Amino acid sequence: MAVSIGIAYGEKNAIKNHERPQEREQEERDPRQQPRPRHQEEQEREHGREEERNREPSRGRSESEESREEEREQRREPSRGREQEQQPQHGRREEEEEWQPRRQRPQSRREEREQEQGSSSSSRRQSGYERREQREEREQEQEQGSRSDSRRQRNPYYFSSERFQTLYRNRNGQIRVLERFDQRTNRLENLQNYRIVEFQSKPNTLILPKHSDADYILVVLNGRATITIVNPDKRQAYNLEHGDALRLPAGTTSYILNPDDNQNLRVVKLAIPINNPGNFYDFYPSSTKDQQSYFNGFSRNTLEATFNTRYEEIQRIILGNEDGQEDEEQSRGQEQSHQDEGVIVRVSKEQIQELRKHAQSSSGKGKPSESGPFNLRSDEPIYSNKFGNFYEITPDRNPQAQDLDISLTFIEINEGGLLLPHYNSKAIFVVVVDEGEGNYELVGIRDQERQQDEQEQEEVRRYNAKLSEGDIFVIPAGHPISINASSNLRLLGFGINADENQRNFLAGSEDNVIRQLDKEVKQLTFPGSVEDVERLIKNQQQSYFANAQPQQQQQREKEGRRGRRGLIFSI
Repeated sequence: MAVSIGIAYGEKNAIKNHERPQEREQEERDPRQQPRPRHQEEQEREHGREEERNREPSRGRSESEESREEEREQRREPSRGREQEQQPQHGRREEEEEWQPRRQRPQSRREEREQEQGSSSSSRRQSGYERREQREEREQEQEQGSRSDSRRQRNPYYFSSERFQTLYRNRNGQIRVLERFDQRTNRLENLQNYRIVEFQSKPNTLILPKHSDADYILVVLNGRATITIVNPDKRQAYNLEHGDALRLPAGTTSYILNPDDNQNLRVVKLAIPINNPGNFYDFYPSSTKDQQSYFNGFSRNTLEATFNTRYEEIQRIILGNEDGQEDEEQSRGQEQSHQDEGVIVRVSKEQIQELRKHAQSSSGKGKPSESGPFNLRSDEPIYSNKFGNFYEITPDRNPQAQDLDISLTFIEINEGGLLLPHYNSKAIFVVVVDEGEGNYELVGIRDQERQQDEQEQEEVRRYNAKLSEGDIFVIPAGHPISINASSNLRLLGFGINADENQRNFLAGSEDNVIRQLDKEVKQLTFPGSVEDVERLIKNQQQSYFANAQPQQQQQREKEGRRGRRGLIFSI
C-alpha cells in the first residue's frame, strides 16, 4: 500500500515540477507542504511551456530523453514512499485523490503532450465525462424528486401493523407498542399523549404481574382471558371474552391469564401516560431475562430493613442469582425456571383452575358498572342494517372512561358493504382493524403554507389505504371518511375528546346534514338545480351503511352478462 501511494505522490510532483527542479527538491524536503491551488498550477505549467518554446534545444527533445527522465523520476519513488510512510496524513490525502473520478485526477505527462498537440481524443473523453456527470446529476435530481413525491403522497393517518415496536417477546407471546402518532406528522400533535399497546399470548400462559405509570383501556379482540386486579386491601379476578373492555387505572398491579387450550389471546390497550407525554414504563416485581425487578433498584441496607431479613435470603427468594441461573441443586431434574422464560410464562392446569376459581364475568347488557368489564356489543347498535352494525359507548354512559373523555366503538361491515361518508364534530378516533380486509378514504385539506409555496389551486386531498388485520388509522375531527369492506370487516375505535361529539353523515336517508340544508341554500351551494340536488340526495335510500358497489356498475355488469348470453344464443 505504501508503494502505490508513493507512486501517486511521485507522479503528482513530477507533473507539477518537471520544469522547476528547485521547487521539486523543496517539496521533497517538506512533504507536508499544502498543495497549491489548481489555478496556480495551471499558471506554472503555462509559464513552463513558454520557457520550453523559448529554449530551442528543449523543443527538440526526443522520446528517448523523455523516457530517461521518466526512469530518473521512478528511481526517486522509493525515497518518497519512505517519506510518505512517515507522514500518514499526507498519504491519506493522496490515497483519496487516487479514488477520485478520473476526470478529477492530475493530468499525466502524456495527456499534457496530447493537449499541446491539439489531440481531439482528450476532448472527447472530457466531453464524455461531462455528459456522464450531467446524466448522474439529472438522475440524482429525479431520485430526489421521486422521494419528495413519495413523502408528499404518504398517508400520515395510516399505520400498518409493521409500525409496532416489540417490547418483549418469547416463545409464549409478545408485547409491542405502536410508534407515536405525532412522530410522522405534526397534524396529530393532540395525540402525543396516547399510545396503542398490543399483547398476544399462547394458550395456557400468564403475563406476570406488573404496574405502569399510565391509564389503560383494554379490549379483548381474540380468545379468552382472566385478568386479576390487585389493590392494597383486596384482589378481583374477571373473565373476559371477545369484545369485553376494562379500565386499568395507573399504578394498578395486574396479571392476565390465557386459560384457553387452543386459542391465542390478543388484547389491545389504549395507554394514557401520566408522568411523561407519550412515554410510559412497566414495573415488574419479578426478575426475568427481559427485565429486572424494581426491588433491584433499592440498596442492600434498604432491602434488609424492608424485609427484616438478610440480603442473601432476599436475593435467593425475590431477586434471583446475579447470573440469572438457579443453584445447581435446585435446577437438577427440574424444568426451565420462569426467570428464563421472560414476562410471559406457561402455567399448569391446576394453576389455571385456581386463578379462575373466583373470577367474575362481564356486566352483560346495560350500562357499564363503576368497575369491572363491560362488552362493547352489550346494547343494541346505534346504526344497523343488512350491510353492517355500529356499536358505541359514549363517556356519559361509561363511568370508567368518563374522566378520560373517551368513547369506544365497534363496527361490523359485511363483505361488500360501505360505511357512508361522515365526519365527527370534535372527537379524534383511533381505529384498530380487528378482523377482515377493506379500504378507507379520508378527506383532508392541504396545508395553507404548502398551497402558497406550490401555488396549487387544489385544496382537498384524499388519503386512502388498504386495511388488514392489525392495521391502525386515525380519523381527525371534521375530516370526512368512508370505509368499505372487501371481506367481513370488524373495527375497534377509541374516540378521544369524545364528550358531546356529533357524528354527521353526508349521505343516506337519515342523519344527513346535506339533506337538512334549506332549498335556497342548496341552490346557492351547488351548480345543479334544487330539483336535481333533491333527487340526487334521495337516490340513496339506505342509511349509515350501503352497498359498496354502485347501482350503475351493477346495471352495467348485468347488461354485459345479458349481452354475452344473447351472443352465445345467436351463435
